[in-house]
Amino acid sequence: MPTTPDTPLYNSRIFDSYLKLLQSRYPHVDTQALLAYAGMKQHEIADPGHWFSQRQVDRFHEKLVQVTGDPGISREAGRYCASPDALGPLRSFLLGMVGPEYIFYLINKIAPRFTRSSRCSSRKTGPREIELTVAFNEGVQENPRQCDNRIGFFEAAFLLFDHDFPEIEHPECIFRGGEVCRYVIRWRPSATYRLLLAQRISSLLLVAGLSAELFYNRSLAGSALFIALLCYLGFTLMSRHFERKALLSSLTSMRSSSERLLCQVQENFDRALAVNEIGQIISTRTELEEILSSVNQVLHKRLGYGRGILYLLDPQRNVLVLRGCFGFTPEDEERVRGIEFPLAGAAPRGVLVTCFHTQQPVLVGDIEEIRGQAVPENFDLISALGVRSFICAPILCEGEALGVLAVDDATREGGLLQSDLNLIQGIAPVVGISVRNAMRLANERRLSDQLRRASEHLERRVAERTSELSQAYAELEFLYDSVSHDLRTPLRVIYGYGELLLDGYGATLDASAREYLASIISGGERMEATLDRMLDYSEVKSAQLSLEPVNLSAMARRVLTDLRITDPTREVTLEIEEGVLVTGDERLLAGVMENLLGNAWKYSALKSCTRIAFGQKDGVCYVRDNGEGFEMRHAGKLFIPFQKLHDGSRFPGHGLGLSMVCRMLERMGGKVWGEGRPGEGATFYFTLPPADTP
Repeated sequence: MPTTPDTPLYNSRIFDSYLKLLQSRYPHVDTQALLAYAGMKQHEIADPGHWFSQRQVDRFHEKLVQVTGDPGISREAGRYCASPDALGPLRSFLLGMVGPEYIFYLINKIAPRFTRSSRCSSRKTGPREIELTVAFNEGVQENPRQCDNRIGFFEAAFLLFDHDFPEIEHPECIFRGGEVCRYVIRWRPSATYRLLLAQRISSLLLVAGLSAELFYNRSLAGSALFIALLCYLGFTLMSRHFERKALLSSLTSMRSSSERLLCQVQENFDRALAVNEIGQIISTRTELEEILSSVNQVLHKRLGYGRGILYLLDPQRNVLVLRGCFGFTPEDEERVRGIEFPLAGAAPRGVLVTCFHTQQPVLVGDIEEIRGQAVPENFDLISALGVRSFICAPILCEGEALGVLAVDDATREGGLLQSDLNLIQGIAPVVGISVRNAMRLANERRLSDQLRRASEHLERRVAERTSELSQAYAELEFLYDSVSHDLRTPLRVIYGYGELLLDGYGATLDASAREYLASIISGGERMEATLDRMLDYSEVKSAQLSLEPVNLSAMARRVLTDLRITDPTREVTLEIEEGVLVTGDERLLAGVMENLLGNAWKYSALKSCTRIAFGQKDGVCYVRDNGEGFEMRHAGKLFIPFQKLHDGSRFPGHGLGLSMVCRMLERMGGKVWGEGRPGEGATFYFTLPPADTP
């Protein structure tokens, strides 16, 4: 990916030596103003995990030269990292090496720890000579002062190990038209090496003196031997002193590095343990309050943050509500609970609300930086609580913000760092998962309880409706029986006396009177026929069934034969499939076939040629005709008693035939349905158990 001026390229450890140098030799310089001009912060310099962009570095060097008046201060700062006064993270890192030569041999592995702007390589060109090449990454445009600072670092690498200043040539520079920056470094032997060489020479002189003592002039050899011995002893003592000094310095550096490493290992262990414990909380807790309380305890115990607060979105989703905190006194906790963070409204919105909306973590190194964007009352409260710096990270789950986690540590020297931000940013989503799981479990419990109550209510209503329906059905059956029996006698009296009146006095009545009597008699007969059908409909439910194999093909042929006798002149085409066997009650099946085939015969009477078919396909029996048909949107009315889809003057009937068919088939374990189109006929399907069903 191409590098831009705002891409983080330079580690904060590079600039630690600058601030140490200014503090030591330029105390009048306002470092806060310098950092503010460069867009840097003090806590970012102190954080070894922070990186700065080229734009920030250019502004830093520009202001640095201006306030110090020294154009060569960048090289001086590079050298200063070797000073014992510096004691910065860069010096501590370099002291962990065996010697300066080893640093340059591993420059390609060391450089990425401090800069991402370039690639460094080295090659040995002589006994004490190394050539370094710095090639810049695509899009990087450093400034010449960074080149001077790099040379200062090279010199510091030798000063750290008590070497003299090396000789550094810069034959090719990118700022002088070169493609890369090339450096040739030569150095003289160290003092320890020179003492060791002198010790070896004196040892040779001592051997020569001993030989002269044995084979030549004894008086002259004795003097030479004495001088050689003194030189040998002197150089030996001096070399041992320097070796011990170098060894002590190395051991001190190794001890310091080891202590820092142990602290880092312990810190990493605590962080890993914190994540593990939070994972256990998620897997073993289900209540939200219990989860939040346990998470707060882990953050306080394992990560050592002095205080922390956890805000979650309220159910109405319009305000952040405090759901947990740690490290506060009861009085301070009560004051913190009084802070409200509405998500909607006019500015200022505050850091926590901004963090929630942007879903980006925030590290505030100095709360004075946020005075302008904070609610005044809230800012006064956190200032009174002693908050100097804090971190807030959004609690996310599946891309949705659920709340904000914020921590601070008023007792920590130097404030919170980028590494703390990275840690909290990694823990916040784990907390988000636990919060979401707890919310889902709570919703499931609530829905389950609601479903249980609704199910119980529904069962009660069903039982009540079933009871009411059974009672209404019983009353309806009673009504059918009453109507069928109790009305039959007075009905016969009515149309019976009508017949007597017509027979005895018909000759004396005029035509209109005789027509009225004929209508009375005809209506009475139809009413009696309807009562008979109602009685049949009522008796279907209580009829005793005798299930046996029945040949419906033969039954259909017999019914249609009887129908043809009623209208022998009609042109009829019949299609009856042979061998249709079902299991059912023969008496009820006779009623089914008589009604279905009778309807087919009746509703196709107006056609020039009646076509009726009966058969079975895939276990489903059917009766099809080419009669009047019906609209499918009215199909639901077909099997309702007394519901008729056609004009009664054209197609007479009582409206109980299909409802009786439905009831008869249900009694035998079957069902019926119909399909039709107006003017194109209808087909009624019904199912019954096959003939071999026991």
